[in-house]
This record gives sequence, structure tokens and C-alpha cells, in this order.
Amino acid sequence: MRFGLALAVLVAAACLGCETSAPSVGLAPSLLPNLGLAASLSTPVRAASAWELEARFTDQFLDDKSFADNGFPEAGNWTQLDLGLLRLAWQDGRAWSTRFGLLGFEARGDPNMVEEGGDYLGLYFGVGRFTLFGDGLAFGPELTLVAAHGPDPRVLIPQLTWGLRWMPGKR
Repeated sequence: MRFGLALAVLVAAACLGCETSAPSVGLAPSLLPNLGLAASLSTPVRAASAWELEARFTDQFLDDKSFADNGFPEAGNWTQLDLGLLRLAWQDGRAWSTRFGLLGFEARGDPNMVEEGGDYLGLYFGVGRFTLFGDGLAFGPELTLVAAHGPDPRVLIPQLTWGLRWMPGKR
């Protein structure tokens, strides 16, 4: 319920931002604590701004046990929603990215990197490097640090994505 309401607010904000320029869309494999996919939608705060409102949904549905038996029980799925700001400072076809904001995630089953399954709320901060390689297409890695509180009172988790970002009109 909380995720749905937060997503609805961000989509409404993105629609308002669409009046300034087209939104960008990202898709990337996501690593840690499990393996899955991250999809994002962002829109500039105002025309020609490096700052964008961003929503990122992550579903990590594969555990390391899917590939090799490490002796630990199989972890459940990990579902996460990030809502915040993204800054892409483009120069000569390359950009450093900075992202931060609020997040919520649900760790199910016997999760990796947290002691207890359940719902968590927290903050995230990430940095990355993107390179343009086509008409509006960029590729690159991002490393994000998550600090959250839930059934496990103190959670600190790194996450890595390496993917594509489509930015209509960006050259």
C-alpha cells in the first residue's frame, strides 16, 4: 500500500515535469543482496536542469543458491522502491551520476544481508558513471549504499547496477 501511494505521487510529479522535457528510462541488472532487475523513470525538475525526480523499482528474484550451493538456506525475493533525486552532469558524452532519496524494501523468506525478513524503510545514496554511445542511449555502472530500519534495526547494504539509460533528445 505504501509503495503504491509513493509511486502514484512520483508518477504525478513526473507527468508535471514532462512539460519541460521528455522523461528518461533506465533498465539494469541489479546485484546485492540477490540478483535481479532495476527499472527507473526520471524527469527533469525543470528545463535544462541536471537534477531529475527519479523512481526506481528493483525486483531481485534470484539467490546465489540458484547457481551454487553455499550451505545457507535459499533467500526469498527482494522488492524495493527508491524515490528521490538523480543528478546527471553531462560533459563530452560522459556523466557522473549522483542519486539520493528515500526507499522502502521488502525482504522475504530467509533474506541475505539482513537478519529478519519484513518491510524496511530508509535512505539511499549512490554514485555512477555513464557514457553516451548512441542517440539518447547511455551505459554505465552505479554503486548505491542503503541504510534502513525495520525488523532488523540497523541495515547497511551496498547495491550495484550496470545498465542502460534512454534519454530521448539527448545527444
